[in-house]
Formats: sequence, C-alpha cells, structure tokens
Amino acid sequence: MMEHQYSIINQCLQLLKQSDMPTIKKLRVEIQLIQMKRLLLNDAISEEMVCGSSGEDVFEGLLCHMRKICRGNVEADALADLMNRIGGMLNVLGGDQASPR
Repeated sequence: MMEHQYSIINQCLQLLKQSDMPTIKKLRVEIQLIQMKRLLLNDAISEEMVCGSSGEDVFEGLLCHMRKICRGNVEADALADLMNRIGGMLNVLGGDQASPR
C-alpha cells in the first residue's frame, strides 16, 4: 500500500513540474513532497500510521488538490491549504508520537 502512496506523491511532483506556478512556490511545495517521500521510505513507519490518519483518502485528496492548483486555479488560499495539508501529513508520517494528546 505504501507503494501506492509513494506513487501518488510522484504524480504530485510531476504535476508540479508541469505547472506554471511561480518558481519559489513550486520549490516550497516540492521540498515538502520530497520530505513526505523520504518519510514514507522510513522503515520505522508502521502500517497503522500510514493506514490511519494518512490513509488512501488523504493521499487521493492531496492529488486532487494538486491537480486543481497545477491547472492554474490558484487562489491565494488554495496554495496555503495545500501547504497546510502537506504539513499535517508530514506531522503524522514524521511520527509526532513524541507528544501523544
């Protein structure tokens, strides 16, 4: 299953390359996506973490969001939403488990 999520992130990166988003914004998103790929490759990530709050739906949602933004439908909020979404996913994948609340 992690392969599917990894491939979704690769699709997001591909969309990003083809978009006409300003370079600095593109780089910010790209860095976050690459960080997510790195975390997915981490052996310490349990299936539970990936299946739970960062499961299939979350990754599919990310891909849909990327498609909208990369087609040029970029309101200022859309990019901020994307960065927040990725940030939340990174927190889960990064194992924010040090502070259980």
